[in-house]
Amino acid sequence: MIPWSSAVHRGGYRRVVAVTSAQSGKTDSMLDIIGARLDQRPAPILYVGPTKEFLTDQFEPRLMALLDEADTLANKVVRGRRMKKTLKHVAGVRLRLAHAGSSTALKSDPAALALIDEYDEMMANVKGQGDVLGLVEARGETYADFVTAITSTPARGLVEIEPDETSGLEFWARSAPEDLESPIWKLWQEGTRHHWAWPCRHCSEIFIPRFKQLRWPDRATPAQAKQAATLECPRCGGQHSEVDKAWMNARGTMVAPGQRVEFKDDAPRVTGAPAESSTLSMWTSGLCSPFVTWGQRAETYLTALQSGDHDRIQTAMNAGFGECYAMTASGDVPDWQEIMERRQPYRQGDVPAGGLRLVMGVDVQKFSLVYVIRAFGARGTSWLIDNGQLYGPTEDDDVWSALADLMLTPVGGMQIEKVFVDSGFRPDKPELGNEHKVYEFCRRYSWLCSPTKGRDQQSPPYRVSKIEVRPDGKKALYSIDLVTLSTDFFKSLVMSRIRTPADQPGAFHVHEAVSEDYCKQLTSEARVVVEGKPVWVKRSRNNHFLDCEALCAAIGYTLNVQRIPEGIERKISIEAAVPDGHDPTQVTAPEPETSKAPPPTSRSSPGSSRSGALRGRFARHGSRLNG
Repeated sequence: MIPWSSAVHRGGYRRVVAVTSAQSGKTDSMLDIIGARLDQRPAPILYVGPTKEFLTDQFEPRLMALLDEADTLANKVVRGRRMKKTLKHVAGVRLRLAHAGSSTALKSDPAALALIDEYDEMMANVKGQGDVLGLVEARGETYADFVTAITSTPARGLVEIEPDETSGLEFWARSAPEDLESPIWKLWQEGTRHHWAWPCRHCSEIFIPRFKQLRWPDRATPAQAKQAATLECPRCGGQHSEVDKAWMNARGTMVAPGQRVEFKDDAPRVTGAPAESSTLSMWTSGLCSPFVTWGQRAETYLTALQSGDHDRIQTAMNAGFGECYAMTASGDVPDWQEIMERRQPYRQGDVPAGGLRLVMGVDVQKFSLVYVIRAFGARGTSWLIDNGQLYGPTEDDDVWSALADLMLTPVGGMQIEKVFVDSGFRPDKPELGNEHKVYEFCRRYSWLCSPTKGRDQQSPPYRVSKIEVRPDGKKALYSIDLVTLSTDFFKSLVMSRIRTPADQPGAFHVHEAVSEDYCKQLTSEARVVVEGKPVWVKRSRNNHFLDCEALCAAIGYTLNVQRIPEGIERKISIEAAVPDGHDPTQVTAPEPETSKAPPPTSRSSPGSSRSGALRGRFARHGSRLNG
C-alpha cells in the first residue's frame, strides 16, 4: 500500500483508487495518510467508513491511538467537550468521521482530503441523496488540490486478462459495465490500471502475481495445500516458496499498460507513461500481502470450494486474492484446449462421409448474426462444418438476406435441413437483436427456420407452440412454430459431447482450421448449482458460438440423431463419372474394415443438382430411422 499512500499524499490526481485483498494494510495506510497530512499540511479531512459500528468500534479507537502516540500530533489535538466520536479538531482543522449510511454527515463539512474505506460495502444511494462518492466529492469543490482516496476489496464481476503489447505483461482487461457488480472495480478500470508486479527469482522477468499462478499438489486437502503451496512464474514456470515473497516485494513496482520495467542496480525502473486519466488506480494481489502466507490463502480457498457455498468461495476470492468473483470456480467446464484437440483432418466447409443431417444455429445480436453449421451422424456423432459472423444492423434487411443466401446454399453436396434462430431479445440487453425481425424472417422461410426462446429449465427439454399474430398486432396469414428450449439441458448436452472420447459414439469433432476464438467461446460459461438449481454463468464475455452449438444440439435432438444406427455413411464419388440414372449420394452401410473417420468430401458448387437428390433420398432414409 506504500505506492498508493504516497500517491495520495503527493497529489496530482483527483482520485486515487486501490483494489486489494483483506489484511493488506488498507486501514493502516489511511491512518498514515491522515497523520502525515495533519502534521505537515493541516487541512480539513473527511473519512468515510462502511458502517457506523465499524467507525465507532474499530476505526475511531485506532485513530485516537495514532493521535495520542504521535509526538508531533498529541499536543495539537483539542480535547474535552469539543472532542466527539465522529469529530476531532487537530492542528486547527476538522477531522470528520462519517459512515456511508448518513447523508447528513457526508454533506456536513468541506474537506481538502477525503478517504473512503471498503467502498464495495456501501449503499448505491444514500437515503435518496445520491451515491457516496458523489456526495463526498461535492465536499471538495472549494479546494483546488482536493483528493479522494478510495480503497476496497472487490465483489462480483466478469474480468478477463489481456497481454500488453509493450511489455508482454498480462493485465486485467477493461470489462463492460454490465459485467461488473463491483463498484470499486468500475472505478479502478476508469483510471490508469496500475498493477503490482515483481521479478521472478529464476528468470528475472517481471510478472503480475494472481490466483491462477498459485499451485498445490493434485487432490491435496486444504491442510496439505497449506503446507505445499507455491507460486509459479508465468514466464518460465519457476516455482517460488513463501520465503521468496519478501525478496520479490522489495523489488516490486507498480506498472500500467503501455509501460515497461527495467532493473538497474537491483532496483526497478519504469519507463513510459500510463493512460491519461484524472484517476490513479492500483491493483495488488492478496498474494503480495506480508501478513498472510500463500498456504493460508490456498487452505481458505479449498475449504470454501469443498463447502460448495458460493458466498464462501466469493469471500475467498475477493478478500483472499483481491480478485473479482465470477461464480465459476466450482463450475464443470472443459478447457478450450480440449476442443482444439478435437481437430480432425477435414477442411472447413467439407462434410465428412459420416455426416448425414446438416443443421444450423443462429444467435442474433444488435449488429450481427453469429452462426454455426454442424453435421450429425450415427449415434449423434457430429462435425463442425462452418462457423462465422454476418455483420450488419439486424434491424435492416441486408444481413438477413445474407443469412438466407448462406442457409440455402448447399454445403459439401448437402442442403441444410433445419435452422434454429434465437429470438430471446431482452430490453435490458440492448446489444441483442429484435425478436420481431426473427419472426418475420422465420415466417418467410417457415419450412426451414424456426425461432427459439430459451428457458433456464423446463421439462420436456423442448416445446413447440404456434405464433399466430404479426408484430403489428394483425392476424397473420400463416402461423410459425416457436420452439422453447431448456437452456440447461442443451448446453449440458454440448458439454457432455465435448467430453465424449473422439473414438466413441456421440463424439464432438471440429475441422482442422478451427479458431481459438471458437474454442474459447464454447467454454465461456460454466454450470453451477445455486440453491439447488443449475445456473450457467459467464467465464468470459463472448459466448455466441456456445449458444449456436446449443441450438444445433437442440435440432439434432428433435431429429433423433442419437438413434441413427452405427455404420451409416454417405457413399460419395464426386470425381468419378456418374452414369445417367445413378444416384451418387446413396446411403449405404460400409464394409467392416471401413474407417470410422472417412476422408471429407469437397465443397460442391451452389448450382449442383445432386444436392436435391441427396436431400430427398436422405429425408426418406431419416424418416425411417426416426420412426
